[in-house]
Amino acid sequence: MASRKRDPVVAAPARPDALVLGLAAAGFAIAAYLTWLKWSGTTAAFCLSGSGCDIVQASRYGALLGVPTALWGALLYLAIGALAVVGLTAPRWTWAFYLAAAGVGVSLYLTAVSVVVLRVTCAYCLGSAAVMVATLLVLLWRRTALPGRRKLASLLPGAVAAAVLAPLGAAFVFAFPQGGGAGFEAALVRHLREKGAVMYGAYWCRHCTEQKALFGDAAKDIPYVECDPKGVNARPDLCQKEGVRSFPTWVMGEARREGLQSPQALAEFSKFEEPAKPSK
Repeated sequence: MASRKRDPVVAAPARPDALVLGLAAAGFAIAAYLTWLKWSGTTAAFCLSGSGCDIVQASRYGALLGVPTALWGALLYLAIGALAVVGLTAPRWTWAFYLAAAGVGVSLYLTAVSVVVLRVTCAYCLGSAAVMVATLLVLLWRRTALPGRRKLASLLPGAVAAAVLAPLGAAFVFAFPQGGGAGFEAALVRHLREKGAVMYGAYWCRHCTEQKALFGDAAKDIPYVECDPKGVNARPDLCQKEGVRSFPTWVMGEARREGLQSPQALAEFSKFEEPAKPSK
């Protein structure tokens, strides 16, 4: 009796993962918004000028390798979202899992830095961190439905490595001095004075004190106007004339920046270029 050939089993095509895609889209929206805030120098919605959001954005941790730190997060969410769109087969799930683990590691590192070093928190940053943790947990949950999946124990070393090495790499980059060597702040202050830039503030404003501290010894030369009538050499009339509503506010001609600004942000604001070092 002739044997009957069996039709080959065709695997069902991978379907987009709506839940992972939705989380990636939410994280991308937050990161993209923070990137735009960094580039535009705008205060975040629902955050007061000079609040934790401004301090985090203006700090040295607000930019990584010359671009907003949030942009790297947006690219990470974009990669996870792309994998979710084409379908999380076992290999794609593994890539998404490792990417999410790296994202969680960096998010925890940046959250620790903001709390311990900057002593502030940013609601948007915390929101992005929560979305990344949720993405990792959902991926773990989705794993149980994957055909041909590897044992979780074999994936943990790679996930732990991604969660540790990614923040270590960021910390290594942040460890290098930003914006040039010694004399950068002093040269920037001279440039700001030449450009007619003025910092408006108040003696009781904590963020104004932090703003000056970012310039080190050059802080005494910052073009500063005291807006509170009770302050030393106060000129509230000039503050009123410029329409200053929050402290600190930097004004240069028709342009202005509100909230705490890093020296690098002010360098971009005033189009300052650090003088080239003389060759030996």
